[in-house]
Amino acid sequence: MAAKTITVNVIGFVERDRRMIRNILSVASNNECAYLMAGADHELVDILIVNADDPAAMAAWSEYREIDTDVGVIFASANSRFGAEHICIRRPLIASQLHGVLALGATRKDSAPALVSHKHQALNKSFLFRNMSPSDLEKIVALSRVVTLPAQHVVFEVADAGVEMCVVLSGRLKVSVANREGREVVLGTVGPGEIVGEIAMLDGRGRSATAMTLTSCDLLMIHRRDFMPFLEQNPKAAIDLIKVLALRLRLNTEQLAELIAEEEPPHPA
Repeated sequence: MAAKTITVNVIGFVERDRRMIRNILSVASNNECAYLMAGADHELVDILIVNADDPAAMAAWSEYREIDTDVGVIFASANSRFGAEHICIRRPLIASQLHGVLALGATRKDSAPALVSHKHQALNKSFLFRNMSPSDLEKIVALSRVVTLPAQHVVFEVADAGVEMCVVLSGRLKVSVANREGREVVLGTVGPGEIVGEIAMLDGRGRSATAMTLTSCDLLMIHRRDFMPFLEQNPKAAIDLIKVLALRLRLNTEQLAELIAEEEPPHPA
């Protein structure tokens, strides 16, 4: 069956952000749905992504919803001020949060990201495994174990040995690092169907960030000692993994540029 096409428009973003969002749409697309950036601002679409910190963008959204009352909307804002009625992702650091919202199927305004509780469903939605065959997913599930952790539990810290990656089945985690002054910088939050710890698990080196549970979480844990032999025995799965990691690297590069732009002082007049 052909993938369902979901059209997306963005309002109030500079070209750099539009390019980043276009890359995120590519990463979030899978065999079930393909996200496509609209070609014109006035085109009717399934989802609007609105820069809520831009008054002109908010005015344009108000006009748009008069035309299409059923359009899905995702706000991007430096502060969450929309409550539970709307999905709001934090600016900066759009990339990881937007990918999570799209990958979990928030396509209309009344659609909240569904709770992923089944192992196969979680893997099928995750960016890392979604292009793998059902037989390969079965093998990965057989290698995994499920752990339940309470809120405010440190899953791993910077420089810890990277021996496992975690697929979130339920709950949310926070991923953060410390800046030069020791202040916590939150890189993003991770919800059902998303993965943390995959890079350190794959290269066997120390963690590059700290992950802590924000709520009680069920995590699907996959250990390096089991996963690396699986890749050696399944070359197609390894190739699929390389392609997805390359796309993820593009997103991380865009997100780093976004953070640097936010930290730069304004030019004197």
